[in-house]
Amino acid sequence: MVQKKSHVTPCWRIMQGVLKKRVPGNRRMRRIAACLVLTLGLAPQAGLLAPRAVFAAPGGVDGLHAVPVQPVLHDGLNPQEGDASHASLFLPFDAQTGVAAFWSRPDFVVVADRPVLALAHASGGSGLFSSLDVTVLDTATLIRLHLPSHPQLSLSHQSDGWVLQGDTSARSGSSSGVTSHVAQVFRPGAVLFPQKQPGRIIALPDPASGGRLLIAPSRVASGGIAQGRHGVGYGVRPSLEGVVIAADSRQITVRSTAEGAVLDAVALHPLPVGQAPDAAQTDPHGQDWDWLGLSHAGNSSKPSTRLAAAQAAFAAGQPWQALKSLEEASPQGEVATDEKTQTAQTFLQAAASLLTGRIWQAQALNGAQFGDAPATRVWRGLYLMQTGQNSQNASILLSAGFAQLQAYPAPVRALILPQVATYVVRFGDVAAVNLLGTLPDDTAYDLARALLEARAGQTETARVALENLTASSSIQTTAYARAALVALMLDKDMIALTMAAEAYGKLLDNDGQPAALPAGPKATIRLGQAHALTLAGQLQAALTVLDSVHAGPDAPQDVLAAAYQATLKALIFPEAALKAVTAPAANSAPLSAAARFALVASHLRFVGDGAGKAKLLLGYGRQLLEAVQPDAAATAFAQAAAMLADPVARAEAEDLVAQAGLQAHHPALVQRALERATAPAMPDDLATQRAYDAARLAAESGDTAKALTLLAQDETDAGLDLRGKLYESEKRWPEAVLVIGRLATRGLPEEGVLTEPQRALALRLATDAAAAGDSETLLRLKGWLAGRTLGRERDALLAMQIRSIKPHSPAH
Repeated sequence: MVQKKSHVTPCWRIMQGVLKKRVPGNRRMRRIAACLVLTLGLAPQAGLLAPRAVFAAPGGVDGLHAVPVQPVLHDGLNPQEGDASHASLFLPFDAQTGVAAFWSRPDFVVVADRPVLALAHASGGSGLFSSLDVTVLDTATLIRLHLPSHPQLSLSHQSDGWVLQGDTSARSGSSSGVTSHVAQVFRPGAVLFPQKQPGRIIALPDPASGGRLLIAPSRVASGGIAQGRHGVGYGVRPSLEGVVIAADSRQITVRSTAEGAVLDAVALHPLPVGQAPDAAQTDPHGQDWDWLGLSHAGNSSKPSTRLAAAQAAFAAGQPWQALKSLEEASPQGEVATDEKTQTAQTFLQAAASLLTGRIWQAQALNGAQFGDAPATRVWRGLYLMQTGQNSQNASILLSAGFAQLQAYPAPVRALILPQVATYVVRFGDVAAVNLLGTLPDDTAYDLARALLEARAGQTETARVALENLTASSSIQTTAYARAALVALMLDKDMIALTMAAEAYGKLLDNDGQPAALPAGPKATIRLGQAHALTLAGQLQAALTVLDSVHAGPDAPQDVLAAAYQATLKALIFPEAALKAVTAPAANSAPLSAAARFALVASHLRFVGDGAGKAKLLLGYGRQLLEAVQPDAAATAFAQAAAMLADPVARAEAEDLVAQAGLQAHHPALVQRALERATAPAMPDDLATQRAYDAARLAAESGDTAKALTLLAQDETDAGLDLRGKLYESEKRWPEAVLVIGRLATRGLPEEGVLTEPQRALALRLATDAAAAGDSETLLRLKGWLAGRTLGRERDALLAMQIRSIKPHSPAH
């Protein structure tokens, strides 16, 4: 399509038109988050250890946001009593929940691929499974059982859930009670783990080592992996159920397909995974040419079969006609009788469906048969792009196969290459972009070239190019160019934050345009608007905009998740906002704590699991703790700990769980958290904090001696304060004077008016000294105060305490 370049509108005039109407600064939320009914429910639940005990399915939320309650059904199975060496634990996972189970050093771990609220309040009783600990995440449920002796375990699937059984009289072997196993099928460039009903892939750090685990659960009993094995960049872990991959290299990915879990490496120079590709090919170009019929492009002979007719249409750039040819039955009822023809038909139909927007019919491109083969791997990238999946994986696959696509016949290239080039330029890293080389000298690549110039820092050249494109005859190109122009000006500080947000709003209104705004540019504009609103401090409005964006080619899942993360980060850590906001927006009122908590709680699920989300959860949890919502804080801290790979960071998160548990008076939670709040080479401040929290737990449990032992080396204000309280509670006044005296030495200034806490501290020391008969301390304190008042009542008490003791009595 020829681009109109005869008339170029100056940048200032474009912006004048864009900003003609002002957009209200205070946008209403489209939905109000559910009230934070934040309970961790640590009261003991009855009988989980009893055979076939069932979790009650409580209503409400899991502490962060609403999670649908999973119904627990029964089929009339009778409880099976066992002896002291046997125990069973019922897990209420429905038929749509995938399950994986494996050992992580001293812990046995069960992972479900969805949040199961019925387990949030679980207790393991007092037997083998008494150490049961459950963390409900937004995307999964993590169950841990601390069983360092590794008893023999078995996991069986029932009609209403799964049953974990343990035998303490036997040690687990390599199979862990497995009676059937998941096979490993080596394919070119990949390894397939066949599963009848695969679940959703879960990525979590190994609870023991922090290593990256890629977990492929199963919805029905598969038996797991009997023996582990190692490949280049990964290891297959033994499992009781599901497939667990320890991914040592960031290249390693695992995806769920209809055939089962598939492991491969995604990189410009991928690690050798699976079988080496077969060098023998039917066509010199590759198997894709043979299946798509590209080798016969331009052949004037009449197609002899339905497949040949479809291939001819596809090669001519008519994928819709190719689908029609495949779907129309011939008079003879022609069907594919041989495997080669069936494979070609399957691939051709998937490729044509992808190019015609029938994404649901293109899933084979991401499957085990075509997704990893060298000749068809680029089509998997196209599938990832069109379905809005991870942009980094998609851009790597597309850039690595760009030269392959460039060799396609011109009609097919025209359908694919321009959007691929634009996508890689927008979302790919530098290495991926470099693989594109010099783009063809065609107007279809003008947008990609302008974006490349912007990436390269050629601001003025890019600005002029984008201005030219705003006059394009293509409605879609015009919309993309206008959005990119605002983004460029915002990035280079050529436009104010609020003005940029209003500009994006004007683009969404699409005033003065001859046709409706296409869906692709609309998503791009909304992402840009949310970014501008976040920078301007209009966070509620930014989240409202993001709520209207759906994952797709212009808003990949990881990009959308990153946008949510940036906005929530500014909401939780306002001091860490990307750009300083000098004053709130004119029409926006400050958010209350309850409103801020509700916004965070209702949007955290849109952020991808990982270290970034864990940081948000830690900040959010601290705010909840300060707001005296300890149960909700404990939930946030526990979720963060499950996502952190660094041992020290995990230990810090677990200690925060303990602090929340102490505030909520949940000693069992505190004890479990403190047991996990350890790490090699733990920093001194964290070790001191953990000892202090352990002392608080001991004190609340009535074990004063243990608490004092734990505090013996703690010279922090909090440690001295707690130690003093313990001495005071036991009327050990001389020791209390020594400890509170050290606290007062650093806390009471030599001159100046005393604050209320300082006055209370001074009277506390005087009271302890009077009880100890320590006149020297009382007189030193009196001299130190030098006539400064503690308040009328406290001054009277201090004078009374000084008069009550004999002068010069020995200090203790």
